[in-house]
Amino acid sequence: GIMNNTTKSFIFIAILVISLVTSLQFGSTFIPLDDILNSLWSHLGIKPLSIPPMTNTIIWDIRLPRLLYSIITGIGLSAVGLLMQTVTRNALADPYVLGVSSGASTGAVFAIICGGFPILGAYNTPLFAALGAILSIVLVLLCVGKSNSPVKLILIGMGMTGIFSALTMMIIYGAKHEAQVRSAMFWLLGSFSGIQWKDLPLSVIVVVLFCLFIYIYKQDLDVLLLGNQEAANMGLSVKTLQLSIVITSSIVIATLVSKVGVVGFIGLIIPHLARITGGPKHKNTLIFSILIGSIVMIWSDVLSRALYSPEEIPIGVLTSLLGAPLFIWIIMKRYKNIG
Repeated sequence: GIMNNTTKSFIFIAILVISLVTSLQFGSTFIPLDDILNSLWSHLGIKPLSIPPMTNTIIWDIRLPRLLYSIITGIGLSAVGLLMQTVTRNALADPYVLGVSSGASTGAVFAIICGGFPILGAYNTPLFAALGAILSIVLVLLCVGKSNSPVKLILIGMGMTGIFSALTMMIIYGAKHEAQVRSAMFWLLGSFSGIQWKDLPLSVIVVVLFCLFIYIYKQDLDVLLLGNQEAANMGLSVKTLQLSIVITSSIVIATLVSKVGVVGFIGLIIPHLARITGGPKHKNTLIFSILIGSIVMIWSDVLSRALYSPEEIPIGVLTSLLGAPLFIWIIMKRYKNIG
């Protein structure tokens, strides 16, 4: 290529920085760029605040945490998608391939519709989502057993997804109130509405640690792409690596799903775009997954807020709408000489 990876990453970093500031303008009301900058400068103590306090609150307490959470989600889903495609050696794998998200969905929808434990208040949905995720992953691991076959992993994950999706629909069908059904559906389609500062710390820590995990094991992951037999011949403990990937990925997905529901297609497409941009090595695909994932997620969220403003489209609907055609295009481009 004409550009090396360092140049490419700088270009993406520039786009990301610009996106960070400009995307804060959009929402139910449009806020001029000057106001955004004034709010940010005043919080950094550089300049006094010269905009209405209400505007400042919208920027700082509603839009900024949501923006940061969408970035963390973009990074988390892209990184997990990358590893799922590596561990299954399947270009069609996505973060939800192991059934974690459908387990989490079942838990969350159960909490929304059946009420969970009143004692837990607002923590009901995330807690039940986490329990559902843990249950599904434990079941997958039990069914996979000693085998390290990627195909078996995918197929069992698909089966689990089927079971939990059916359970979710049964729970929704049994709902007494229209409002509960709406709330459950919104959750199943993913949404960043109502994200606050307090939602950030845990998710940030989990996603950052996960990216570090990928960075530390990047050579092992590169070896894993050669196939189980090759990797074992080179002295890699395939089963251990697989297990650690499955467990760490599941923790990330459970954390994200418990806050924002299921956001489709991001984790499927971004790793492909990252490979097209930076080649197959995990060091590069990780960096580009992080950058491209953040940018795509920021603008998907902007669209989800702006299209039917002041109403909001669930983010998962939007990412699928943008993602599916892109995915078809990638596959057509990638496989044009095959068959």
